Amino acid sequence: MNGYFQIHISEKGVSLLLFPPTGEGSKPGLSEIREYLDRIGVPYDAPAINSALGSLREDEVAVFLTPNKIAPVSEKCSVAVMADRMTAVLRLYPPSAGGHPIRKNQIMEQIEAQKISYGIDENAIDEALLDKRNCTDIVVARGQQQTAGKDAVIEYRFDTNNDSRPELKEDGSVDFFKLNTLHQCTKGQVLAEIIPAQKGQDGIDVLGKVSPAREVKKATFAHGRNLEISQDGLQLISMVDGHASLVDSTVFVSDVYSVEDVSTATGNIDYHGDVEVKGNVCENFSVKTDGNVFVKGVVEGAVIEAGGNIVIARGMHGQNKGSLKAGGNIIAKFLSAAAVKADGFVEAEQILNSNVEAVNVNVEAGKGLITGGRVTAKSAVNVRNAGSPMGTATIIEVGSDPEMKKRFAELQKSVGEKSKSISQIKSVLEETAMKIKAGAKLLPEQLKNVKILQTTLAQSQAQIQEELKELEELDKLLQGDDNAHINVRGTMYQGVSVAISGASMNVKNEYTFCKLIKKGADIASTTL
Repeated sequence: MNGYFQIHISEKGVSLLLFPPTGEGSKPGLSEIREYLDRIGVPYDAPAINSALGSLREDEVAVFLTPNKIAPVSEKCSVAVMADRMTAVLRLYPPSAGGHPIRKNQIMEQIEAQKISYGIDENAIDEALLDKRNCTDIVVARGQQQTAGKDAVIEYRFDTNNDSRPELKEDGSVDFFKLNTLHQCTKGQVLAEIIPAQKGQDGIDVLGKVSPAREVKKATFAHGRNLEISQDGLQLISMVDGHASLVDSTVFVSDVYSVEDVSTATGNIDYHGDVEVKGNVCENFSVKTDGNVFVKGVVEGAVIEAGGNIVIARGMHGQNKGSLKAGGNIIAKFLSAAAVKADGFVEAEQILNSNVEAVNVNVEAGKGLITGGRVTAKSAVNVRNAGSPMGTATIIEVGSDPEMKKRFAELQKSVGEKSKSISQIKSVLEETAMKIKAGAKLLPEQLKNVKILQTTLAQSQAQIQEELKELEELDKLLQGDDNAHINVRGTMYQGVSVAISGASMNVKNEYTFCKLIKKGADIASTTL
């Protein structure tokens, strides 16, 4: 319990009684005593009071204040708002002998005088009047703390990883018959759910000032066809059996077109959705879709184009006329004599005499062999064995995107031609301006041609600026692929030609278990 003070009035005058604290309580402070004495109009000696406070131990101490007679002092109170304005505290000061106890309405007047209007705890005031805990902070008003809300979030109920690679078995091979990177879903399945936003609580201080909580963000589904939103707007539901995917925060469901073989029985397939071929894709046929393609058998001299992934469980015999093109990844047991291009990665156990382009090419499972043909990757080629002991001509390139190089060359040519054309137009316009200045008059047809040339000049100048900007960006990209590399986990044989970000090398001595990188203008090997 805190120590406290009290006015004592006698025939000799007025004294201040100081009562020591008990337990963990605190002594009264000098500033508080002075404020109280000033309030009731009693003179005092501050150093004397301070000295008495210093000597206050277990017994009360009396400090004589003045011989002047005063009327009995009634019980007083003070109400203070804390610095954060989230609480207000009441302190009571006992009356002198003959003084009146304080009433609740007097405390409420003090609270009103401090402009406290929110969170007033009248029960605390009632208890304070009963307990009489003098010189002690009693919380009589509390503000409402501001609480942070929670933004709405979307939780997906299916595997959203579109770049999962097949896992290697203990023997280093992949079971391509069990491989299916497509995420199956069924009609009526909930694929995504919105966890609604939770609005935060506004803060209100004891003076009634409101601190609005942060506005929370709502969430809405972005989705393609074959999906519907529940009546409460919180669930995204598949309307068909198919495959689900998440692309740039948009959910897509492709319904599945399933056939035994792509052959004379089906003809070419051109479909909007996923295609599943339970058998083979036969020679000279094609499968084209904006979805995914999964072939459980072999692709023979056929064409497959997919907006998503292509998975071929038994591999592809391209016969130098078959091709694969995917907006996602391409995964196959093997690729032979085929043209293959993926916007994602290409994964196979063997790539034989094929032309392959991708961001990453992974040929590590099983024999992990690249031999013959050309393999081009923007980022990395991971291979177990490259080339052959017989020196089979094999090209492996990593680094800048070939399409990027092609575009760079096209822009350079275009800028050169436009620059030449602009120079010629300016020359004609300058000559015309000099003639007009010399007093020549132009015929209507000549004036029309001048206006056409001026318009052409403005258009060409604007186009060349756009092309120069694109050239600058491409130049940075073409120079910024220093991380491109080739990982060799077995042997790279003689006869392999390697190019990394513009640097090239013909392999004359075998490389084993190493990483090939560009170092300066050359290609160097480091340990894996």
